[in-house]
Amino acid sequence: RYCSVRTPTCCPNRDDDCTAPILGNHLCYCDMFCDRGPDGGNDCCPDFEATCRGIRHDYQADLNGRECYSEGIRYRDGDRVDQNCKSCSCMNGLWKCDEATCLIQEDLLDQVQHGRFSWSARNYSFFWGRTLDEGVKYRLGTLFPEQSVQNMNEIVIKPRELPEHFDAREKWPGLIHEVRDQGDCGSSWAVSTTTISSDRLAIITDGRINVTVSPQQLLSCNQHRQRGCEGGYLDRAWWYIRKLGVVDETCYPYESGHTREPGDCRISKQSYKNGNGLTCPAHPSLDSTAYKMTPPYRVSSREEDIMAEIITNGPVQATFLVHEDFFMYSGGVYQHTELAARKGAGFTGQGYHSVRILGWGVDHSTGRAIPYWLAANSWGRQWGEDGLFRILRGDNHCEIESFVIGAWGKGAKRRRRFKLRKMRRRFRKL
Repeated sequence: RYCSVRTPTCCPNRDDDCTAPILGNHLCYCDMFCDRGPDGGNDCCPDFEATCRGIRHDYQADLNGRECYSEGIRYRDGDRVDQNCKSCSCMNGLWKCDEATCLIQEDLLDQVQHGRFSWSARNYSFFWGRTLDEGVKYRLGTLFPEQSVQNMNEIVIKPRELPEHFDAREKWPGLIHEVRDQGDCGSSWAVSTTTISSDRLAIITDGRINVTVSPQQLLSCNQHRQRGCEGGYLDRAWWYIRKLGVVDETCYPYESGHTREPGDCRISKQSYKNGNGLTCPAHPSLDSTAYKMTPPYRVSSREEDIMAEIITNGPVQATFLVHEDFFMYSGGVYQHTELAARKGAGFTGQGYHSVRILGWGVDHSTGRAIPYWLAANSWGRQWGEDGLFRILRGDNHCEIESFVIGAWGKGAKRRRRFKLRKMRRRFRKL
């Protein structure tokens, strides 16, 4: 191995120092210009194409040119097999694989696992065999807010002191809802909106309303200028909950994670108006209460204001930019790497995703203090730290602090105003 064992493995531009030893005192190259020599010549390392360009040629023809060998396995002419997300075949003694970029990039995984990073990575079986494009399309799902929404007035609170660590689950035990799994549906816009609604309804009512609000109703019924399992706008999701309300998960169960489709709406707008009550899609006898929220408000991008909002009112909704390496996160404080970008543009992918921020803290496990946000993802508890992840705090890393939203349960206006007045008076006295 040559390029695959150096750090960095590959260099994006011409770099005469991007080398690996070969054949005694000789050098081979791992920069993106090594195969552009005069007359088509090159001085690339033997594993350059596989490591830096993702093109596999690990084949060997037999004497008759009718068989191929790949990774120690013999294939007959005409055999086809999937290797991770790539489709490979043996044709006339040549082993060829397509150029798809996989969601689990093995070389990237290896570098994070053996490098000095603030976070660790792992190979998830439910991501294995998927392309990066599929991951971005079906595992994220928040469309970037339009300019008019970005211009929302921010609520600014300026406390003097905040604890070094905070976890909403400890302050409000039993009121912060479980990590969801959106499955193969780009529905983070619906899942994050309904989980924030569930948490805040429970908090503001001291647990009297402690339900899991249905993301399926948003996916199936809030389709005006939305894209269902291919993404949605948060402001339109909040508008729907504010105006019409959403039933709970038992009444309208989540199905889109298995179908990749939003499905037809099974609660019509007319049923809200006729005064006879709603009918649950799961069964007519179930409780069909529609839970509403007040208009959402934007929290200032200052980390102290976000922290004050969380510790006072509960988890917040945050939209951030997910990169290709985040899918492999397994623990620690995530900080995006440029490892994939060094291989070339074809190995990178990104999209917006919405999650719940539950709290914050400071990690000292690497020997230095790294501030982080504690957030709940929507890829199930088998991902990350029991479904949660930590990400660098205070630097707007991956835009995590750029668009943060809060909302109140409908009917809580009087209590909300009292709490805000009380909080402001307390801060003025500090």
